[in-house]
Amino acid sequence: MAGDTDADGLAPTLQNILDQTSLKWIFVGGKGGVGKTTCSSCLAVLLAAVREKVLIISTDPAHNLSDAFRQKFTRTPTLVNGFTNLYAMEVDPTVETDDFDQMAGQLAQASGLGGAGGPAGGLSGLLEGSGMGSVSELAGAIPGIDEAMSFGEMIKLVQTMDYSCIVFDTAPTGHTLRLLQFPSTLEKGLGKLMALKNKFGGMMDQVSRMMGVGEEFGRM
Repeated sequence: MAGDTDADGLAPTLQNILDQTSLKWIFVGGKGGVGKTTCSSCLAVLLAAVREKVLIISTDPAHNLSDAFRQKFTRTPTLVNGFTNLYAMEVDPTVETDDFDQMAGQLAQASGLGGAGGPAGGLSGLLEGSGMGSVSELAGAIPGIDEAMSFGEMIKLVQTMDYSCIVFDTAPTGHTLRLLQFPSTLEKGLGKLMALKNKFGGMMDQVSRMMGVGEEFGRM
């Protein structure tokens, strides 16, 4: 019957997605309130019936996966109750000091700024010595930090890829677009940071020594 298929000839079901065994990453997106969590949760459950190991991950700061499955999930993949091969996790938008310090160090090394990671002698040491507050306070004030941490979790999953399929329960469209644009945004930001270091690094190093902070800026 004509009503059984849409204009493109595909049945209005999820079967065409389930049949594509080559799919590794599935993003469920849309504006707020359209049912992204419901669709992604149902899709993950159906995939678990035909795939070896499935992970559903929420990148929305306002997580709903725990409500959908009536089970508390964290930033660590957790086996969903009643399943043997379905895992769920929610990216934690709260940035811990060690996590941000480590991320800052990795970004600094990647951009040629030198080692800035490690809570003992990196960014946290500089902030604590200057009275500017903790790293977590600084990180929480950075625009897009939740997208950065979400992107970091995605990179970890890419590196390990212990799952046959990963379903992303994304945030509303604007947030998700910022998440996907994060690599190019980061590249531009690091370029500006390099320019600032080359221009003001010597002066800031002298000021830091006068304040008794040390040469942290010069080593960043």
